[in-house]
Amino acid sequence: MNTRKVSFISGALVVVLALMFILSLASFAYDNYRVGSGPWELVVSSLLLSIPLLLLYFSIWVLVTAARQKRIQGKIDPRLAKFIYWTPRIAGILIVVFVGLFALDVFEMGGSFWAMLGGFLIHALPAILLGIGLAFAWRWPWIGAVLFIIGALFFLRTLLFNPLEQLGMLLLFSGPMAVIAALFWVNWRWRKELSPN
Repeated sequence: MNTRKVSFISGALVVVLALMFILSLASFAYDNYRVGSGPWELVVSSLLLSIPLLLLYFSIWVLVTAARQKRIQGKIDPRLAKFIYWTPRIAGILIVVFVGLFALDVFEMGGSFWAMLGGFLIHALPAILLGIGLAFAWRWPWIGAVLFIIGALFFLRTLLFNPLEQLGMLLLFSGPMAVIAALFWVNWRWRKELSPN
């Protein structure tokens, strides 16, 4: 394939994904503004919401770029191989932390220390389970593929009951977990080409 055409397609992909990131983040910021969030709340929430959105769109870029390179060249460039190897691991850590942050809301509800601690542990359970699974997925990527697709489906269940209002769940939880699962699957499938050395 013509290198000029490949370069154009790669650049167009980056532009499209960057625009989707900006529009998604702007949509969330506007929703927060509409409910009366102050300037600092908007900044902090936008920074926090940018984490899963960056994971989603960057992981899509890695997957599409790797698939195109594998199809065109028949192999993966060593630099891209490092991205494919490390992206699901780092993204997995970040999404576990992001999911865990929502458990902190329990402490604002009040109540006894033990009630708040119990509520925190129950709300943090998905993050704890993902974290434990991620430790195993580090060595065995197929576990990460299964674990994160289950996580994506777990958060996707809310879309079934109220699809329009829960679209944010798709962008913030299910989407990033699905692409992390896909990256772990690629890690397992192309394991000989992607050794971290």
